Amino acid sequence: MRVVVDANTVLSGLFFAGNERRLLVASLRGDVTLLYAEDVVDQVYEVIERIFQDHPDLSEALRRLESILTAGGLVARSTYAEKIPMWSRRLRDPEDAPVLACAAAVQADGVVTGDRDILELAERDDIPVYRTRELLDLLSLQP
Repeated sequence: MRVVVDANTVLSGLFFAGNERRLLVASLRGDVTLLYAEDVVDQVYEVIERIFQDHPDLSEALRRLESILTAGGLVARSTYAEKIPMWSRRLRDPEDAPVLACAAAVQADGVVTGDRDILELAERDDIPVYRTRELLDLLSLQP
């Protein structure tokens, strides 16, 4: 299964134990392929620099980030850029558009997020959107 991941899911998995961490570990084991829109990766690094620069687990989180990016797939902005305007018009927060634009462009099996706006849109759209726990359950990866 190939799913596009949003920045908050990645950040939660990097810095906190829980479902998001389990998802990142599952991607390292090859149980799921996580796809990362270039915009999302940029956002992750920006948030790390702005918010987590003094976090005691920063070094470990950066190593984990490098590993998950290598295990998954980085999707270049040029792949999904033309779809961003359409998704921007459909979402309350246009900054969420790259996640859905990326998923549509690469024909991903879905999106994993906790973002309410994206989750609400999922009820009206063709791209499956999962909360992390739902995806772990679907993949039978809960502890």
